[in-house]
Amino acid sequence: MLTARRVAALVVVLVVTLGLGAGQARAGGHFDGSANCDNQLHGCDLWASVAGAPQMAASVPTAAAKAPSGGQVCRPPGAQAPVPCVDPEFGWLGSDGCYYKPATDFTPATTMLAAVTPGVEGGWYEWNCLGVSTGGGVRWLPNTAADQFIPVTPQILAQRAERRLGLPVLRIVMNPVADQLVGLPTWLWVDTAGWAPVSATATAGGVAVTAVARPVSVTWSMGDGAIVTCAGPGTPYTQGLDPKSASPDCGYTYRHRSLDELGGTFTVTATIRWDASWAGAGQGGQFPGLTTVSARQTRVIDIPALTTGGG
Repeated sequence: MLTARRVAALVVVLVVTLGLGAGQARAGGHFDGSANCDNQLHGCDLWASVAGAPQMAASVPTAAAKAPSGGQVCRPPGAQAPVPCVDPEFGWLGSDGCYYKPATDFTPATTMLAAVTPGVEGGWYEWNCLGVSTGGGVRWLPNTAADQFIPVTPQILAQRAERRLGLPVLRIVMNPVADQLVGLPTWLWVDTAGWAPVSATATAGGVAVTAVARPVSVTWSMGDGAIVTCAGPGTPYTQGLDPKSASPDCGYTYRHRSLDELGGTFTVTATIRWDASWAGAGQGGQFPGLTTVSARQTRVIDIPALTTGGG
């Protein structure tokens, strides 16, 4: 027979295989498992295809007693024997009999973020039910619920500060301002007013953690298959400059017109990479892979005098 811990390990394997493994990386990863966003307390529950349905999250653990080893044990509803209130692998026990811990490397898909209750701050937590019910996956919990049974660490505050950053989506600007011309240098830049550090702070229990994000580079996808990477926002074109001059730090010259493409335009995207870090309570760290993406349509036309080398 399988022991409870082996059953738990099997649940975790299923969760990793069917849920977290599909996209833990912050840059572009996401969870592709099942989702239920009708739960008004949690906002959104996500789980792998394991036996049992997710239960309502606990706001507080059940009554605890000291274990002989000095730890605490809890008796979940319907359980025949007490279990640890804190499991070193699975986290903290809620009154629903499931263990919770922060899903530090989890990035949900955009559709899942849209399902979270607007205006309610919360976070994503791994949950594992080992006894009365079975199941596991990733669940969104409001901060007000999670804080009642999961200790708020500087790392958790750092995640909350990161979610409050509100990184701006910077406007794409190109010169020529209207149609781009085959053979004529195009100047590229993003709205420089937004090219500045962004910060946010999260506090709990007298501890404050501040996250700061700084824009460092822009990767341009020009719509014709070309990729251009610029170390800064780009230099705005100034009236009076030679229109045939190239940007000193961020530009591109189209070699093919867009009129032959479906829709007659190219989709230009600018992906801004942000270096982000946090500090507080004598600790600190980095947030990997923070990006924002801007996009616009642009038409590229050809003028025979330019493409044939004329004046």
